[in-house]
Amino acid sequence: MGAIILLFLLHGVLVTAAQGNRLKGHSSRSTSNIQLSSGPAAKNPGLDVCLHDLYPCGDMFMDTKSCGDNLCQCCGFAEPDKPTYAICMGDFTELHKVRYIPQLPTSVRYLRFGRNLLTSEELNKEFFDNVTHIAYLEVSENKLTLINTSMFSKLTNLTCLNIEDNPLNSQEAVRNALMIPGLQGLAAGQSGFGAFDVNEFRNITTNVSYLSLDMYRHMSTYDMTAFCELGTLRYLIVPSSSFKRLNCTCALPLEYLDISANKFEHFPETCTDNNKSAFPALRKLQLRYNLISSVHNVDVCLPSLTVLDLSYNMIGDYWPFNFMLFPKLSTLDLSNQQYVTGSFLFPDYTFTSPSLRTLLIDGNKMFMQSQSSSGFNKAFANSTIQQLSIAGSIFDKVKGSDFLELFGHLPLRGLIMSNNLFNSFPLTTLSHFENLSVLKLASVEMSSVPDGLFDSTTSLKHLDLSDNKIYTVSENTFSPETRERLTFLSLAQNPFICSCDLLWFAQWYASQPLLFGSNSEYTCDNLPGVTVANYSLTVQPCLLSQSLNVAIILICSVVIVTLTTTSLVFRFRWHIRLALYEVFRGRGDVRRLRLLADRFEYDVFVSYAKEDLAWVYGKLMPELEGRLGLRLCVHERDFIPGNKIVDNIVESVQSSKKILMVFSNDFVRRQWCQFELTFCMNHVMNYDDVLIIVCVDDVASRDMTAAMMAVLRTTTYIQWEEFEDAEHSFWGRLRLALHEVTGQAEDMV
Repeated sequence: MGAIILLFLLHGVLVTAAQGNRLKGHSSRSTSNIQLSSGPAAKNPGLDVCLHDLYPCGDMFMDTKSCGDNLCQCCGFAEPDKPTYAICMGDFTELHKVRYIPQLPTSVRYLRFGRNLLTSEELNKEFFDNVTHIAYLEVSENKLTLINTSMFSKLTNLTCLNIEDNPLNSQEAVRNALMIPGLQGLAAGQSGFGAFDVNEFRNITTNVSYLSLDMYRHMSTYDMTAFCELGTLRYLIVPSSSFKRLNCTCALPLEYLDISANKFEHFPETCTDNNKSAFPALRKLQLRYNLISSVHNVDVCLPSLTVLDLSYNMIGDYWPFNFMLFPKLSTLDLSNQQYVTGSFLFPDYTFTSPSLRTLLIDGNKMFMQSQSSSGFNKAFANSTIQQLSIAGSIFDKVKGSDFLELFGHLPLRGLIMSNNLFNSFPLTTLSHFENLSVLKLASVEMSSVPDGLFDSTTSLKHLDLSDNKIYTVSENTFSPETRERLTFLSLAQNPFICSCDLLWFAQWYASQPLLFGSNSEYTCDNLPGVTVANYSLTVQPCLLSQSLNVAIILICSVVIVTLTTTSLVFRFRWHIRLALYEVFRGRGDVRRLRLLADRFEYDVFVSYAKEDLAWVYGKLMPELEGRLGLRLCVHERDFIPGNKIVDNIVESVQSSKKILMVFSNDFVRRQWCQFELTFCMNHVMNYDDVLIIVCVDDVASRDMTAAMMAVLRTTTYIQWEEFEDAEHSFWGRLRLALHEVTGQAEDMV
């Protein structure tokens, strides 16, 4: 079971990925995660890096540090200060080339020394004195023209050599490299020579079992007879050479053959002239990025083939029992056939094969709809496929019953349905597959995960729901049993809304980060720059229901608004009241009727602070009483002794025709003055009258009470100044304000 899961999860092989990156712009990325093969050197990653020009520091490993006299970069630290890989690269110029191999840590097993304009004359055995311990050496993209075994005599542990992209002057360089003692892997492609002479490798002793020769030479037929002399050769890679046919006169011991990115229009010849297999031990065959249109009407002699990669071809012609030509075929990739412009159905019994277990048909727009009244076709009849990838198919009109009619009989353990649109397809259909342990539903426009959707899929361990539109995950989405069962759950690249609804998932994510994968791909869509891992919210605010939270917020908002409004109204109450008074006041009829009643004891009530008594007695009374003959009410003189102060104020105001307020800095500080002001303001508003305001000081607005500010902003006041012209103006304006009681001016109200 574990081996099946591992086979299904890993995507391709390092050899396929590396070589695919060099296929003249072709993408090597598959839409699935099904592994087609374990690669020519899957048990030896250093050999894969060496053979396929991979770049470990920065791509495979991020723990990169300077090393070797600061001329190189080291990475892949198994322990501190013990790197595995060293990169000493130039840039094809004399200025920046590395001229020697510096002393490197003895833990370094892999050295890449490319783009340094290194020549064969410089490459002698002393050149490697500082790195005699390395096992994998890459000197690609230099200026080497010849190779001999003595160059590497000090590298007693050398396992793999990469000499690609060098202007080698003859095929003898490859022959000599093959004879390096102990060498297991050799990459010598892109060096300008074509197919090898049939006798090129005769009478040589070699241990090489891995050989990469991506030649980039145009050849119609590739003759592989020269390899008949290499009895140890097991893995051969010859892509991107434009050949259409293979020729081989012997039975090669190859187990892995990669001839991708050529121009095969038909399945290549695999039989010798005597109808024997040219590849009797071949288990894995890579034919990606060719022009193959069909896989029938050909003689196939591949008795041991288990993995066949035909992705990115032009196959549109399928026949019943098509793949029974391969008696041991267990893994087949037919993804992304380039001819497909519309949708199509596979013929009946296309995938009927007793050995086929893994099938990839991604990106072929397979039309998942019944073709006749009798129901779906029988492309998968009598099939025992366990791993199926149908990403990029058409599911927009598929019913659950239709899906089960086509696939329901398969003993599926892995299913990939990514990059589809499930407009009407019921995902509950997937619970039918009791043995399903791996499920990928990435990029299917899923906006939510129904509670308990995967609880009935009791064998599920690996689930991918990435790149959808899921914004929240609740505690009921996955039952405790499902959460315990899952070993991998991807919800990356979903637009999560970080709020109380996501708090439970955020806590689950924090408790099991390895279960979910990359932290950077779990972000809060509503909080830019915040990841789910960094999102923090206390539990207490989330204990209340959302409706109750909304109600509390609304009530608090109303209370705050009410208190604020009340406070503002109270603070500016006199402003508001006086403003309303000015808007709705009459034309003075009430005031005139009151004055005509002729029952007043005083002409003017004077309100002032006792500190201003000298001004009242010395200036105001002589002018108004002495010259104008008015009767003033001054509390030191006219308040009745023994009465309450409030009663004296009320009776005096009501017995006076007009009210005059003397504002000053002392007036601000006197509470009785403020009381008189408040009472007098109410009085004048009740009788449609106005206050007469005189200011004997320059009072700062910050010191004034709200009532004084309101009066000064709504009433024209008279300012007292201590010089002759100003006094004359002051008394003139005051007489004008008192014209109703002096009879010396016309009614101006």
